[in-house]
Amino acid sequence: MKNQKGFTLIELLLVLAIIGIISAIAIPALLGQRERAKAKAVQGNVDAIGGECARVNDTLKENGTVVDATGVVNSVLALSNYSASNAPNPYQGGTAAFGTDASFNTGETALVGTLYTDPATGMSYSAVQITGYYLEGSQPKSVQKIVALD
Repeated sequence: MKNQKGFTLIELLLVLAIIGIISAIAIPALLGQRERAKAKAVQGNVDAIGGECARVNDTLKENGTVVDATGVVNSVLALSNYSASNAPNPYQGGTAAFGTDASFNTGETALVGTLYTDPATGMSYSAVQITGYYLEGSQPKSVQKIVALD
């Protein structure tokens, strides 16, 4: 008898079955990661722009410029970091991630200058309301942050 080398049909079918089982487990888990990553990007945008609003407000006050919340919003959105080319929408890459439209636009972070009343003290403050809109599964969700400007 000759010494033959190779795999039998059973061995090949067993390997294919194992690959199929691993794929059936891994692919659904990986598909959900993209949506979670987009939602986390929106939440990160809300945090980042909140800090930027506070920084711009402090800088303007140090320079002696008196602005209201709408002026802070306009100053932040005028920065090149927040243009559509530098900060694209995680859901629709060609559109801007930041704007002043407070309606539900998936992936957008909306900034609105407002007068905020603290429920604990009843005091009113000039503030920037930041709302990030994202999807969780197929359900629209939002995350909100209020930056008081003192």
